[in-house]
Amino acid sequence: MRALVRLAPTRAAALAVIAACSVAASGATAGASSGKVPRCEKITVKGARWGVYVSNGKVGCATAGTVLTRVLAGKGTPIVNSGTGGVRYDGWLCPYNQMGVVTCQYGTKPVARPGRSIFALSCATEADGDPGCPARGED
Repeated sequence: MRALVRLAPTRAAALAVIAACSVAASGATAGASSGKVPRCEKITVKGARWGVYVSNGKVGCATAGTVLTRVLAGKGTPIVNSGTGGVRYDGWLCPYNQMGVVTCQYGTKPVARPGRSIFALSCATEADGDPGCPARGED
């Protein structure tokens, strides 16, 4: 939680939502007590760097990186019947980029407890000088 306090308020709010959803989704799985997940890799899309994280389920870093790269590049089918909007790409549901945070879950519709979920954090430097996509991100 300390890391959220250091972030800009809008990004902190987005990360708090991710943390709450991921903790609810992961239950008592290993790593849930730390609240942080390791960054798999960094990707570059349209000149911007992003950190890739797997927050829940068995998802390889290469798969997570490919899905997030393509979603950030504008690939996928727009979701028009959703309150938040977003895209569907190869079975992954991803709301639009929200303040430097992109989350995706695998499934046919959004669920409270997704079996597989991934996210990307923008690597742009935060207002306080902290890197935007740390080696361990809030899940």
